[in-house]
Formats: sequence, structure tokens, C-alpha cells
Amino acid sequence: MFSSSKPNNKKKSKKSLFKRIMAWLHLWLGLASGIIVVIVSLTGCIYVFENEIKDCIEDWRFVKPQEEAFLLPSQLVSIADKKMKDKKATSVTFGGKDEAAIVGYFVEKKEESEKGNRGEKGEHKKARKDVANNQNAKVKSELKAQSNEKEKGKGKDEKRKGGRRQGTFISVYMNPYTGDILHVKTFTRGESPDFFRWILNGHRALWLPYDIGRPIVGVAVLIFVVLLISGIVLWWPTKWIKSIIDKSFKIKWDASFKRVNYDMHNVFGFYSCIFLFFIAVTGLVWSFGWWSKSLYWVTSGGKPLVENRESPKSDTTHVTAFNITTADRVLMNLKKENPQAAGIMISIPAKPADPIGAFVYKQRHTFYNMDRYSFDQQTLKEISIKTPFSGKYIEANIPDKIRRMNYDIHVGSVLGLTGKIIAFLASLISASLPITGFIIWWGKQKFGKKKPAAKSKVATKAISVPKLKNTTEQEVAV
Repeated sequence: MFSSSKPNNKKKSKKSLFKRIMAWLHLWLGLASGIIVVIVSLTGCIYVFENEIKDCIEDWRFVKPQEEAFLLPSQLVSIADKKMKDKKATSVTFGGKDEAAIVGYFVEKKEESEKGNRGEKGEHKKARKDVANNQNAKVKSELKAQSNEKEKGKGKDEKRKGGRRQGTFISVYMNPYTGDILHVKTFTRGESPDFFRWILNGHRALWLPYDIGRPIVGVAVLIFVVLLISGIVLWWPTKWIKSIIDKSFKIKWDASFKRVNYDMHNVFGFYSCIFLFFIAVTGLVWSFGWWSKSLYWVTSGGKPLVENRESPKSDTTHVTAFNITTADRVLMNLKKENPQAAGIMISIPAKPADPIGAFVYKQRHTFYNMDRYSFDQQTLKEISIKTPFSGKYIEANIPDKIRRMNYDIHVGSVLGLTGKIIAFLASLISASLPITGFIIWWGKQKFGKKKPAAKSKVATKAISVPKLKNTTEQEVAV
């Protein structure tokens, strides 16, 4: 006879209290933020290659290179202003020999219905990106705008008392050699966003009003940082022996779906963890002012972040009407100092006290090593601004250089195309982690609980006794 033994359902957990707390946090914080992390990660994947995608589909951004010199800003503005009639240019951008020049315009929403009125000073998209980045480091939209190309005629993405700045951004793409107008691109935030702006709105605010969506995204990303840390704690092998190491670093593709899904969550999560940490940490700079200041405080060894929100001012003692040819002089001086520059943007002042802004881009689609200048529109004397983004990159101190790198680290462009590919793959894995994690949790809910064991029957072999037909007890005894 064989007796069946009951399974021991009261197995003591071998995990330490610390690991059990980490597991609890990892589970419930992951479930709480999962959907948001998926959206932010997928939109980030797409947005990483915005510039490269537009290089392929927007042919008006390129021209046939020639040996002739570019037209001057005053010449391009004169042609573009005639095309735009009552509007006044706010910036001019020059790129490489094969790139179109862009004359940017911005018209405030409140003034769009008033014919003949000039909108407030704006900058085309790249100008917006860099000006915004330089003026307000903690506003993500501004730093993010840096990554956008200089040719997108969009103004500063800054916050106003009545909400985010609204209006029409116009980019006039022109042949820098002949002045021919190649394309006019108009963008109105909130009314007719292009595809990538729509993607960015989802990435930054889940397509909600920014005052509502941005804090939600910020909290989810902050939770994601905790998930990365707790994930590494849970992943860490209990023993560094070959069998355990193989499970921690390799995916067993020929196993069951449940095992493959578990391995994907653990192994992919480990390999992408360091990249996702930097992406998340840099992204939080645009979500929370306290985070931005704290990060700068840490990288600077305890120095506070200087945030000068006031724009530099030109000397208005002896004011004369601004002459657009002054921008020509600024461009020629900057070209002489930076013969290898990938692009130069000149902002056109709208008021007597406004300076002439200038941005020198050292690499195409990379913005951290940009030099930013402000010149008095009357004397062309350089005006210094005390922010991490002002002046020459090479002359900035280490914490200011790190802050300038924030956007490029976030999208991977600090390492060029290779960095963007890494950021893309890491973000793709980030989008998969809540999904694979949910499948692991759901599997445990559905199949993890064992059904109560049925009462075991005595495991003895029955010995069959042949039945005797019509046999009495006496007959058997005989």
C-alpha cells in the first residue's frame, strides 16, 4: 500500500524583508503608472528620429549646393516680407550649403484678427528651441524645442499668465543663393498641430492641457525611476553561479511563453536600465522645477541654479530705427569666427530695447554645444546673460555644460546617430516593460493559486476476489 503525501503550502519565503518591500513597490507602482509609461515611451521612440524622418519627406528643406555666397539676411527678409505682406520677420536661419534658409514669423493669436498689426517677437522653431532652452532651462518644451530643426518657424514655447503662448508660427523656406521661396509652412499650436507636434503633446502631457498633463507625466516618470531601482534589486542574482547567471542575462527563447515573457521583462529591463535612467532623469527637468534645481545642485557640488528670466536689453539712450542690415554685420562676424558652423540663426528685434540674438550651431541636429550671443542692436556690443545656456559652450563650466547637454542626453543625440538608436531601442523596451510585467502578474493571479487538493484516497492496491455465483458460506467452508 502506498500513502500519498500532502504538499507543503507553507513554504517559508527565502526573500529578505527588503526584497519583499521592493517587490511590493515594483508591482503596485508598475500597475499604477503602466499605461502612462507605455504612452510616453512610444511617443518618445517616434520623436527621437523627427529630424531624420523630415530630412526624407520634406524636400523643400534642401537645395542644390553652389559655389556662390549666400544672400544676406536683409535680402532674404526683404523678399519674404513681400510674400507675407503685413507681417514682419522675427528671425533668419542659415544652414549648410545644401540646406534652405528660413525666415521665421510669429503672430500672436490676439492679433491675428487685426490686419496690419505686428505680432510680438517670435522665433522660428529652431530659434525657439534654443532661445527657450537658454532662457528657461526648467521648461521642458523650451529645451525640447532645441531638438527641433531650425527650419520649423515656431515661436517660444513658454508659459504665460493666461496659459501657453498661442499664435501662428510661419517658416518661409528659401533658396539661400537665389532668394526663391521654396515652401511656406504654417503651424498653429492647439488648432492644427503637425504629426510630430501631436506626438510631442502626447509625450509631454498625454494630449491633455499642459497644466494638467505635464504633472501627471512627471509623477509617472518619477515612479518609473523608482521602478528601475527596485527592478535592479529584484533582478540581482542571489548567487553568482552559472545557472543563475544564465537566467539573469539570457532569454530562453525555446521555453514556454510564460518563461520567455518573464525573461524578456528581466533581461531586457536589465540591459536598458542605465539608458532609461538617464532618459528619465533628464526628462524630469521639464516636469518639476525642484528637480531641475536639485539636479544642477548635485552636478555643481552645491551651487544654486541661476535662472535669469529677463531678456537682455539694448541701450535705449540713443535710439535710432533698427536697420535690418545690422543683422548682415552680425552674420558676417559670426561666420568669420565660426567658419565650420553647421548653422547660424539671427533674431530680429521687435522693440528698441530688444537685443539681436544669435545662435551658432556646431553640429547639425545637436544643440548642447551651441554658442548663444546677445548683441546691442545699436552698438553691436555683446550683452552677457547669467544663465547656463549663455555664451560659448567651450567656456562654460562643467555643471553648465551638463545642463546644456540635458536635451541631447534625453534623446541620445549627444552620441550622434548611435546615441539616437540606443535611445530608440531603450524607449521601445521601456514601453514593453509594463506589458510584460502585467502579463507576469496576471498569470500569477490566474494560474498561481493552486486549487485545494482533493481528499487523497488510500493508495493501496485492491485485491480482487472472484465472485462465486450462488455460493453459500457453508459451501465455501467445505
